[in-house]
Amino acid sequence: MAAEYSGNIPKRGDRVATTQQEGVFEVVDINSLMQTVNLKLDDGQGHVIRNVPWTSLKVPDRKQERAAHS
Repeated sequence: MAAEYSGNIPKRGDRVATTQQEGVFEVVDINSLMQTVNLKLDDGQGHVIRNVPWTSLKVPDRKQERAAHS
C-alpha cells in the first residue's frame, strides 16, 4: 500500500496528484538535485511520467482517490 503524500519532500511510494494532469500517481523515482520526480499513473497500466517538478505535486483529494480505485 502506498503512502499518502504529506505535501513536503516527496518519497518513493507516495500517492500524489499533480496540477498538470488528472489522476492519482505513485512516486517511483526522485531526483533531489533537480527537485523532480517520476510518477506512475495509478491505473494499472504502468505509464510513467518523467521529470515532474515537486512544485506541481499536491495531496490527492478524496474524489480523486475514489476515482483511482473504481
